[in-house]
Amino acid sequence: MQTIPFWLFCWQWIAAVLTLGASAASAMPVIIALTLAAGRRGNAGLSALGARTLARCAAALALLGPLLATGGVLALLASLRGQEHMLDGISPWMPAMLPYSTAVIAWIAGIACLLGYLVVDKAAAQSHSPAGQNRWQPGQIGLRVGLALLAALCFFVAQVLPNWPFSGLPQGLTMSDVVLVVLSTTVHDYFTAFAPAGSVALLVLALKSGSGSAGLSAEDEQRAARWCALWAMVGFIPRCIDRWGLVLGLYLRPGPLPQGVADQALGLVPTTIAIACWVALFVLRAPRKLYWLNLLGAALLVLGASYPFLVTLSR
Repeated sequence: MQTIPFWLFCWQWIAAVLTLGASAASAMPVIIALTLAAGRRGNAGLSALGARTLARCAAALALLGPLLATGGVLALLASLRGQEHMLDGISPWMPAMLPYSTAVIAWIAGIACLLGYLVVDKAAAQSHSPAGQNRWQPGQIGLRVGLALLAALCFFVAQVLPNWPFSGLPQGLTMSDVVLVVLSTTVHDYFTAFAPAGSVALLVLALKSGSGSAGLSAEDEQRAARWCALWAMVGFIPRCIDRWGLVLGLYLRPGPLPQGVADQALGLVPTTIAIACWVALFVLRAPRKLYWLNLLGAALLVLGASYPFLVTLSR
């Protein structure tokens, strides 16, 4: 039975879907840095173009981070205290609010790093230093890689802070226990963000190729598509292996199955099929004809994020 207000249920559902976009933005700076590094193997021009496109996309999607953090705490306060009194006596610097306010600051800092990256990249493009060259020259990408990695660090910290116990350590836990639990969970979640990041990058590539604004040869487009598909497919593989192993272990053990095991198994199906779509895009050599697989994969990610809410509605 649904025990929360319907408006809060709707907000949580919308936030779960929009979190895919924020997650994609958080992982894109890592892909940007590695894309620039790939230019050392003779793809400097392609790497510069791809990294620039990813940076613009990440800066736009990262705006979802502070919006979701702010919306989440406002929804929580409204459900607990009512809409008329939800801000009474509330300060963003009180211990109970620091997980949210500091996360917003970290998101904004990451966005600033991405905007700085775009400024530096534009200056480099106007000087014609990387364009048309096969390899980076010394000193051409150091600042850009640094800004991308700094943005990734800010976004990672933004995911750590909401789980940090600013109000005090839980009973029976030491600081080292808290650090281990929070960081290990965040690292695991951060790695899964590569899946929506790669999928969004593929979507942008497909849109640009379809409009003719990408300016890529067929060979370069194939390289770019496989690079994006690689990140999309690897993001969820560890989580799927871990979750499927747990579900299969529960099915194979003697005795009655715990409640909800079937729901957990069904919830893994959309993600597993999405991985298969991106594997096909990575292996096969006709990206334009198979871009629909990425659309299917992205839709399955949305379905996976929506699955718990659909189950709740069906009961």
